Amino acid sequence: MVIKQRTIQGENVLRGIGLHTGCDVTIRFKPAPIDHGIVFKRVDLPNSPAIPAHIDYVTDIERGTTLSIGDTKVNTVEHVLAAAYGLGIDNLMIELDAPEPPRGDGSARPFVQVLKNVGILIQDAPKKYYTIDQPVIYHNEEKRIDIVMVPSDEFRVTYMIEYKHPKIGTQYTSLYDLDREFVDDFASARTFCLLSEVELLKERGLIKGGLYDNAVVFIDRELNGEDKKRIQKMFEVPLDKSIEKDGILGDLELVYYNEPVRHKVVDLIGDLALLGMPVKGHVLAARAGHFAHVELVKLLRKRQQTQELVKKYQTKSSKEYVFDIEAIQKILPHRYPFLMVDRIIELVPGEYVTGVKNVSINEPFFQGHFPGRPVMPGVLITEAMGQVGGVLLLNTANDPGNKLVFFTGLDNVKFRKTVVPGDQLFMRVELQFFRRNICKMKGMAYVADTLVAEAEMQAIIVDRNPVPR
Repeated sequence: MVIKQRTIQGENVLRGIGLHTGCDVTIRFKPAPIDHGIVFKRVDLPNSPAIPAHIDYVTDIERGTTLSIGDTKVNTVEHVLAAAYGLGIDNLMIELDAPEPPRGDGSARPFVQVLKNVGILIQDAPKKYYTIDQPVIYHNEEKRIDIVMVPSDEFRVTYMIEYKHPKIGTQYTSLYDLDREFVDDFASARTFCLLSEVELLKERGLIKGGLYDNAVVFIDRELNGEDKKRIQKMFEVPLDKSIEKDGILGDLELVYYNEPVRHKVVDLIGDLALLGMPVKGHVLAARAGHFAHVELVKLLRKRQQTQELVKKYQTKSSKEYVFDIEAIQKILPHRYPFLMVDRIIELVPGEYVTGVKNVSINEPFFQGHFPGRPVMPGVLITEAMGQVGGVLLLNTANDPGNKLVFFTGLDNVKFRKTVVPGDQLFMRVELQFFRRNICKMKGMAYVADTLVAEAEMQAIIVDRNPVPR
């Protein structure tokens, strides 16, 4: 069965207060056409600038997920995105007249209700998925964070958190069916934090709109009479509410017995929405948070870019390589006798590429270099590394088919061992700097496990026509 894209049937509005700014804010949800994606628009700014809900525009994750382009920002987008993702909405225009959505109760529930009330519209185009075909791993030894994403026919989550606070402790939860479980079992889970954390933020002039009922605040220290008066005023706790009943500020009761870990799943879903398409895979997370979620999405984005390039240039699929010689000839302008790459076996766009050159006795340069003792010229090894780097660079540029990569400089070139007929040259090129079509790369060439050459290469990407003189 073909699953189709979704938007909403009409417009709907939610009004409230921004958590961090304390400003009044109106958020308006509008339908969007096929393949539009989810986009935020700041209607309070001149020309109403828009920001796609995409990992490429994430600039801050300190107190939620922030998107920005230039001076235009939208803060704390994860709960809105979780609501859209959880309801299977692919295309949506979200207008805001302030820098952040309304705080609500700290969950995704208010946004889910607004979107459900207006109704879901099925669009006449297939939904696009990113499918996990091999494990993706994020590990942070210092913070004891682990996230692994493994292949699965459906989107699933298994999440564990671990806190020293006795009301939180170690908690687990699992989500197996997004369509059936998200709205009832996860969307109402609220943001949680420790009292000492929010006190510090308040004292720094942050979370200006934060009150006792915008999150589950766990009391993590002894409170005397003066503390209670100050906290009651700071967070506007009504006089008939207890400051510290059951270790939670303001008499709030948990929606779920393990509400904190369920909210972590909501945050994860909102952050995964930044990939720009739903994911088929099973996420297993331990002690993670926004920073780790975003790092996971960055890893997924790199793999997604590689898959897009393979679909564009590679006609035959293989798990052993990324591009064969036919695909390489679609990317690079070089031809016999100057094409020095036979296969690309690894490619992470914007980071590194690994290529192979099979060195045959039939290479034309062996006729004169040297008769009786054939040796591949060092300059051609460098050229081969440059061509491998060119595969990486041309796919960071717009319209790569009409671009050329020119060397502008070489530094620290070293030839450590001769390369002879029968050798297989493995070349790894890492991108060190790229800005405004100017780049610096580090290339290393190996035969088996032996480093035979290395170089730092500077290059520039230019239009293929006209050719500079």
